[in-house]
Amino acid sequence: MRTAAGIACVVGLAATGEAQVGPRAVLDTFTAGYAALDPEPFALDLRERLAAVPADSVLARQERFFAEQERQLSAVPAMKATDEERLLLDLARFETAHQLERIALERRWIASGRPMPVNGAGTLPESAAWYQLLVRRFTGYDRSPQELIAFGEAEVARCHRAIERLHAQLGGAPGPAWITDKAEVLRRFAALDRVVRGRLPAFVGDADVPAIHPMEWPGAGPHTPPGIYLSKEDNPYGADVFQFNFHGGRFDARALDWIYLHEAIPGHHLQSGLRRKHPTHDLRGLLLYPGNFEGWACYVEYAGKELGAYADPVQELGKWEWDLVRSVRVVLDAGIHGLGWSSEQALEYWEKHIPGQPDLADREVTRVTHWPAQALSYKVGADAIQRLRDRLAKALGQRFDAARFHRALLELGMVPLPLIEEHITTRLTKGT
Repeated sequence: MRTAAGIACVVGLAATGEAQVGPRAVLDTFTAGYAALDPEPFALDLRERLAAVPADSVLARQERFFAEQERQLSAVPAMKATDEERLLLDLARFETAHQLERIALERRWIASGRPMPVNGAGTLPESAAWYQLLVRRFTGYDRSPQELIAFGEAEVARCHRAIERLHAQLGGAPGPAWITDKAEVLRRFAALDRVVRGRLPAFVGDADVPAIHPMEWPGAGPHTPPGIYLSKEDNPYGADVFQFNFHGGRFDARALDWIYLHEAIPGHHLQSGLRRKHPTHDLRGLLLYPGNFEGWACYVEYAGKELGAYADPVQELGKWEWDLVRSVRVVLDAGIHGLGWSSEQALEYWEKHIPGQPDLADREVTRVTHWPAQALSYKVGADAIQRLRDRLAKALGQRFDAARFHRALLELGMVPLPLIEEHITTRLTKGT
């Protein structure tokens, strides 16, 4: 129970400067204090996030804790730490720097009268600082709006090239491919599950992945996303499930393969299953980094063919059509929140690249406007993982093993991708 007395006790202990110089002692104090404070409840919606900002006195107490932790962490001798402790110390430092920046910004926001944004982060005081904070929280990286737009536009062009290639292969753009029999959707998901599980050891090593159950998303409507993963700890069904949108009694067959890869195996369900099998009773259990888990789930979609998916070019087309949506969203996110684009400007950019789908346009522009930086986590995360893989493959040459790389990445746990970049080489080169 997070009582005020308990928080004061933890913060007070840290503030005394007692002999807590060993890595484990510093980490234990940090983890206990972070858990007691619960400093930044996770929220996707910006207005919801701001509404939850506590009183200035609470923020001041948080600031004292993290300032003391910054001092403690800077004094830890790295030579005394194990590889795992070094990872956790770097995680604590990453989080401390973020929290101190977040607290200072929120305290200034309170002092300015708690103004609520009208059309995204771009309408807040100190909008550039807010967007920078949110980009780092959702991706792990510092990226300017201009850098994000350049990246997004390069990815948009890449998707258009892939779509044009597949149109040529198929003899033109195919029409809608709806499945109206829900039993057929479930059958095809089950068939794909068997194929992917058979290929999984070559992709990520031996992994005893629990069963995953596809099901219709209850109450899905025209604005409901294509799919969502819910572990058994986070749903009332008592089983790991991923839900698909069957609104109107139909499912887009072109989305079948990429949704399974993303939500099930080797995407969210595999990553969740490994965390469950190898729980981390440390700071990683308290934190959530979308660039890590959404980046991984987006990254694995590109490996569909080696996993036995996309046997039908129409399925591969569906993957690239949705990747185009994600790529356009990167540009929209940076435009709206970083450059102050209006909804009209955002819709104009959308229509230029994904014409003739007004309902989808309205849904996605609304989502990006309300959830600043969240849409970045997929593409920025996937790109970071791919670039890391390419660098290591070049550096290690014949010693590089893709399955070992994937497994090491997942086993590092819920940490920001920049820390994975720093620590994965040690994992891969041990014993080689």
